[in-house]
Amino acid sequence: MFFQQFKVEGLGCLSYMLGCPLAGRAIVVDPKRDIGDYLDCARTNKMKIGAIIETHVHADHVSGAMELSYQTGAPVHLGTGSPVEYDFKPISDGDEMVIGNVKIKFISTPGHTPNSISLAVTDLSRGDFVEMLLTGDLLFVGSIGRPDLAGGELLEEQIRNAYHSLNVKLAEFPDYVEVYPAHGAGSLCGAGISAKPSSTLGYERQTNPFLKLDFEAFHKELTTSTPHRPINFTHIIQTNIKGAKLLKELPSISEYKPTTCKQFLAADQSRKLIDLREATAFGGAHIPGSLNIGLAPNSATWIGNVVDPVSELLLLGNSRTEVERATTMFRRVGYDDIRGYLIGLNSWILEAEDTGFLPQITVHSLKKVLGKYGNHMVLDVRSPLEWQKGHIDGATHIPLPELIAKEIAADRDQHISVICMSGYRSNIGASILKQRGYKNVYSVIGGMSTWKAAGYEMAS
Repeated sequence: MFFQQFKVEGLGCLSYMLGCPLAGRAIVVDPKRDIGDYLDCARTNKMKIGAIIETHVHADHVSGAMELSYQTGAPVHLGTGSPVEYDFKPISDGDEMVIGNVKIKFISTPGHTPNSISLAVTDLSRGDFVEMLLTGDLLFVGSIGRPDLAGGELLEEQIRNAYHSLNVKLAEFPDYVEVYPAHGAGSLCGAGISAKPSSTLGYERQTNPFLKLDFEAFHKELTTSTPHRPINFTHIIQTNIKGAKLLKELPSISEYKPTTCKQFLAADQSRKLIDLREATAFGGAHIPGSLNIGLAPNSATWIGNVVDPVSELLLLGNSRTEVERATTMFRRVGYDDIRGYLIGLNSWILEAEDTGFLPQITVHSLKKVLGKYGNHMVLDVRSPLEWQKGHIDGATHIPLPELIAKEIAADRDQHISVICMSGYRSNIGASILKQRGYKNVYSVIGGMSTWKAAGYEMAS
């Protein structure tokens, strides 16, 4: 049996190829939108991709099923009743698929979504017992899939479904069976997901907190500790229901000059310029009104928290390579309307255009400022869990997703230092405040990790 896991860094998305090189056939499970890895893998191992399996309609990333089906001719399979608007082959509980030495039994495991499925995989060349489970978003390593994404009206039903799927449907499988989920650390489809890419049922039964709860405690946990829902999730769900556009159908991306950039942004206030440079470069000089989402593995997650997914975008990076990388990342999470790009700020500056400035303050300078000015505001944009582990005494806590959604109680002339754990989120938050007209905004370099390393006191 051939088996390979593919990981999207930052998003925590995991997809799979299973196949039989002797038979020359393979399937892909939960493909990402950029499908080159699957085509290369199949070609290298002399297999033809003959089927595409979606364990559910995804909320956190645009599926590559349409793209892969177009490129290979392989049909798409989903659980019976899945609410998609394109042709698919329905899978019912107990259905089987055999690919050479690989046998797959499909299990209906609703909970994350009403029509979710899991795959019980047997390597017939080694025996007739199940070797692994591909659990989709039902069971993660150290956690489970959130049940709220299908809609609030279905939450109670989904919680009951999840409990039954985890404790009844998976109960028939022994401890040694390996678990391969559709997500790992970094995904917002569950809370507290481990960085390990796989596990076993036995280990999860011993250590996964959700598998130790009775239904009452399970219900309470899932109704009181649901992770934040990014603003692009609804758009991604609708995109996957309709079937994502092929990449060849998306707008072409061209280089913009300063004049055309200004005209583009001025024509519609909903248009956005995303600056991909690192925090200090953005702080030194940037195009006024631009938003700093530095190019990093988690950039796609943060654009999903900050920018409306139907916005028309321009990207500014240090090179064409950076822009292309960002384009791939942003398209994975539903940002299809990327219209163009700028390389660096040289041309903008040489044409005597105005630039913005976001001061970068060290923790040592912040400490001195707080000692001298009692009214200086420290705005901590970390998560509630990070805040609880320690923060600057007197700081105001507004997690970044909340800051994006609402105004802060401060005058536009208030001096504000924005802090996170490392300086990445603080630059996003600070650039948002600058867009809103706050005049005296600073971003703390190194964040709370540097504050702690410097030995400065922390409240809890």
